[in-house]
Amino acid sequence: MRILHTIPGRNWGGMEHRTLEQVRWLVGHGHDVWLAAPADGDPYKRAEAMGLPVVPMNFDRPWRLSSLRALRALVREKRIDIIDAHVTRDAKAALGCLDLCALVRSRHVNQPLKPSFMRRLQWRLSDHIITVAECTRVDLVHMGLADAKRSTSIGGWADERFFDLPDPVATRARLRAEIGLGADDCVLVCVGMLRPDKGQNFLIEALSLLKQRGITLTAVFAGSATAESADYEAGLKEQAKAAGVTVHFLGYREDVSELMQTGDLVVIPSLTEAQPRVAVQAFATGRPVVACAVGGVPEIVKDGETGWLVPPAQPAALADAIARVVGDPVETARIAKGARALAEHAMRFDHRMAQTLDTYRTAIARAKSRPLVRVKS
Repeated sequence: MRILHTIPGRNWGGMEHRTLEQVRWLVGHGHDVWLAAPADGDPYKRAEAMGLPVVPMNFDRPWRLSSLRALRALVREKRIDIIDAHVTRDAKAALGCLDLCALVRSRHVNQPLKPSFMRRLQWRLSDHIITVAECTRVDLVHMGLADAKRSTSIGGWADERFFDLPDPVATRARLRAEIGLGADDCVLVCVGMLRPDKGQNFLIEALSLLKQRGITLTAVFAGSATAESADYEAGLKEQAKAAGVTVHFLGYREDVSELMQTGDLVVIPSLTEAQPRVAVQAFATGRPVVACAVGGVPEIVKDGETGWLVPPAQPAALADAIARVVGDPVETARIAKGARALAEHAMRFDHRMAQTLDTYRTAIARAKSRPLVRVKS
């Protein structure tokens, strides 16, 4: 199987990270795989730095004749069997290759789409659709964009770094010293890009409410702002300062598996999510999770079983849940243990990629049944 992943954007976020992890896994397991992305974007540069097979490709005007020719030429040159397109622009361009290979569309977000005749046609021409959350898949089917029999939800994963923690006590002490955290501080970790939809402002407000109750926590924010959300990041820092709460803004981190070990709990205050890998990663490291009940989050964070769920944009509810985690270590340990067991059973990287490869094979088989298609493998 010869696989082409495509990313049309230039920013770096969860979707881009997930895609590059897939490419790296496929390379490591002997598959022929390439990533096509704009040469001036972060995904291309990061893939290149990682030594992954990457091809410069501009998707800004996907239906422009030169764009279609360039992608078709790449598919022919590499003898691609299947394209996994991760956003709308690259998926549009990939439609121009339906006579050459199979096409999978991956949907990473849970934001609603307005169904139209043209959009339905574009989506349903794909051989298969992969969504990160089951609720996203159901919504696409309901809107007529996806066929229930040609769509699959494949949730988030944690790679082995999160399951196999070398010397966690020493790692915790080292990183706490580097960040400036006290050995006895109660620390929560929040991982995600600094954007309004990630809800970090509500978390800071919850920390302020907890402080008023006499519960003092230190927060560690791991994630960077985009150019569009720079003002939001500045606002978060001002908010934390005005509230008198301690928040360490670390920027983007590659060592999330280690960073989670510095914390006592992981908080996901997002206003919208598909299915956050951060939750799965926290499960794997044995950290309790407090999350907002949005999108596909409740599919894995089961309140009272694998974590604590609260309504979005409600700082008081968020503060209450955090207080329960901090105040009841026995119950917290029980729930974190259950979450770890779930992750071990169904959320390992190899398991998710086996699901992905099975889906690719299904898509290729379907493509072969279409007229005028020259898929060989």
